[in-house]
Amino acid sequence: MKFKKTKNILPLFLLCLTILFFPIHASADLLFGKAYYQTLHKYLAQSKSSITVAMYFIIIDPADKTNPVNELVNGLIAAKKRQVEIKVILEDSKLKENRLAYEKLRANNITVYFDTAEHLLHLKEVVIDGRYVFTGSANWSKAAIEDNYEATNFEDSPPDALALKKYIDNIPVQKKDIFLPQAEGVTISPGFLLAPNSGRRLLKAEAYKQFDLYLLLCKLQQEAGKPSLDIDYDSLAKKMGYEAPVDLGRYRDDHHYFYERIHRSLKRLRGYGLIDYRKGKVTLKADNTRKAGAAAITIPFEYWEYGYSASLSMRAKYMYLICLYEAGHSTRYPFWFRSQEDMSKLYGISDTTISLGLQELEDKEIVEIIRDRPVGPDFSERKANVYRMMGLGRSPGKGE
Repeated sequence: MKFKKTKNILPLFLLCLTILFFPIHASADLLFGKAYYQTLHKYLAQSKSSITVAMYFIIIDPADKTNPVNELVNGLIAAKKRQVEIKVILEDSKLKENRLAYEKLRANNITVYFDTAEHLLHLKEVVIDGRYVFTGSANWSKAAIEDNYEATNFEDSPPDALALKKYIDNIPVQKKDIFLPQAEGVTISPGFLLAPNSGRRLLKAEAYKQFDLYLLLCKLQQEAGKPSLDIDYDSLAKKMGYEAPVDLGRYRDDHHYFYERIHRSLKRLRGYGLIDYRKGKVTLKADNTRKAGAAAITIPFEYWEYGYSASLSMRAKYMYLICLYEAGHSTRYPFWFRSQEDMSKLYGISDTTISLGLQELEDKEIVEIIRDRPVGPDFSERKANVYRMMGLGRSPGKGE
């Protein structure tokens, strides 16, 4: 009896040693083309607790009923409705490609982020229910699923799922919605910034009152919907923030005081070639009409409504227009990038004006500046800063 017992225990002991030193591998499959989509779609539909996605880009097309990525995104939305916990991280340099998917996911209360600009998120990974892992080369795009040569490893492996989810969860992300809507506002011709004898003449002459008046005239012209404006000097002076002093001195009355303030600024604007002016009537020389497909500067109405026209320095106002123009024709709106050296050449203004103006806009939380870290050996070389328009709040910045 003892011999038989020993004989039965020995195979069990050898099996334990095999498991200890040679672990059984999780099941895994290689998926190609549509097999990736079909398998992933199936597991999204069966998900019970969690889904984590890190994807370079997700391209949906609501107009294309045959786009398989539409169904993958719909699978995430359906899972969310089943109370599955979902997190999606996308690459922030692919704003154009990711925008529709990002907005659709947000609209359906799914947690979705872009990574930060410091690093590139090049992952194409999905973790489902803490055990199913999809990792490979395929983005979520129709081309990746139907046309490209792509390969994805699919495995049922809780340890790998845990490690990958932890890795994804540690990726720094931008918590705010980075798609700042393009605000409605007053359209200004880009020539105001780009032409040598236009806006920069006001900046270099420190003609800050004339600068403010010109922008206000652009606003009034747009509201009137006609090229010429009849000037109400008292009303215009009050819009400019003028108040008649108690002691009028040489001025006959309040109206005379207001008239002189506006009349002199209008004469200077005429001298700079920005307007035609004769007593009581102004015509702007620039065509500020918004043209389809053409770059323009759009100053949000909040610029005046929230008091930024009065609270910002002239250099900050001028740099704000440059930021609006750069962001407005950027493919990554509200992000844009250009070196200060290039800005100085393009806009004909000094590096000091650019630096101080941008610093003030950053302090007021109007523009976010993402600075690249210099690299060795002498730490002098680094990429151009990335700028992001933050929108205007009711309080003109934390410095107020």
